Parts: sequence; C-alpha cells; structure tokens
Amino acid sequence: GTKELTRLVNSGEYKLAFSLFSTSIKQLLDVADAGKVMPPKSTWFEPKLRSGMIVNLLTD
Repeated sequence: GTKELTRLVNSGEYKLAFSLFSTSIKQLLDVADAGKVMPPKSTWFEPKLRSGMIVNLLTD
C-alpha cells in the first residue's frame, strides 16, 4: 500500500513512487462500448487466468 511506498522512498531505497487508482470494470466496459482503446497496461488485472484455459480448446 501507500505506507510501504512512503517507507521505501523515505529510506532511500526508492527515489520516487506512484500510487494510482485502479480501473473499474464499469470504466473498462464504458470505453469498450464507445469503441475506444485504453492506454497500455491500464487494463492489468490480477489474478490472471492461466492462458491455457483460454487458448486451448477442451475436447472429450
């Protein structure tokens, strides 16, 4: 959290830190519905689904 970022900057381990608000699912859907594109990395979600679950077809 922000306390850890503050500690790291104050200790000199980091020179600078940023804390940003996350993108909500509603915001993401609004942008998609408007036919627009979000900036790179603005749609980083965790936890990630295993790519094999999405890419590979499941067969009998």
